[in-house]
Amino acid sequence: MTATQFMPFFDIFLRKKINILSRIIWSYDSSGVQAKKHFGSMYEPILFGVKNKKNYTFNSKDILVEAKTGSKRKLIDYRKEIPTVYNSEKVPGNVWEFPRVRYRMEEYEDHPTQKPIALLERIIKASSNVGDTILDPFSGTFTTSFVAKELKRNSIGIELQEKYVKIGLRRLNIAEEFNGEKLEKIPKTFEKNKALIKNTPSLFT
Repeated sequence: MTATQFMPFFDIFLRKKINILSRIIWSYDSSGVQAKKHFGSMYEPILFGVKNKKNYTFNSKDILVEAKTGSKRKLIDYRKEIPTVYNSEKVPGNVWEFPRVRYRMEEYEDHPTQKPIALLERIIKASSNVGDTILDPFSGTFTTSFVAKELKRNSIGIELQEKYVKIGLRRLNIAEEFNGEKLEKIPKTFEKNKALIKNTPSLFT
C-alpha cells in the first residue's frame, strides 16, 4: 500500500489524537511509466495537524505567494467603503504545486521518494520559528534536516537504512567519512560524460 492509499486510514487514526486543520494536496507533474489500467497518481497528501487549536505556530507572512487574480489583473474590491485593489499576495491554498525532484536537478539524491527542498521550506517556515527543533522520523535523504539547518532551525532525523544515513551525514556536513568510507556525492551520468569530454585530447590542432 502506498502512502497515498494509506493516508485515509492515517487521517481517521489521527483525528482522535490531534486536531487536523488542513488536508493538503502536493500536486506534481507526471514522470516515468504511467498506469495503463487506471488513472495514475500525480499527487501526495499532507496532513496539517496541531495539538491545541488555540495555541500553535503558523507564520503566514513567511509563506505568502502571488495572488494571481489580484496582482496581474489589478481587480478592485468594490465591497469596501473605499474601493481597493486586491492584495497581490496571499497565504497558499491547500493545493501546492511543486515539481518532483528530477535526476538532473542539483538537489537530486539516490532515493525513490525524495521530497523537494521548496516543499519542505514552506512547511518548516510556516510551522516553526528560528531555534525550534524539527523531527523527521523517516528522514530518507534528510531534506527536512537540510532545510531546517538552512533556516536556522535544529533538527532530529531518524533513518534505518545506512545508505541514506550516509547521504544525511554528507548533506549536513556532519562527517566526511563513515566506517572508513569517504562520503562523496556520486556524479550523475551526464556529469561523468562532461568530465570525460573535457579531459579527452582534441583530435584537431
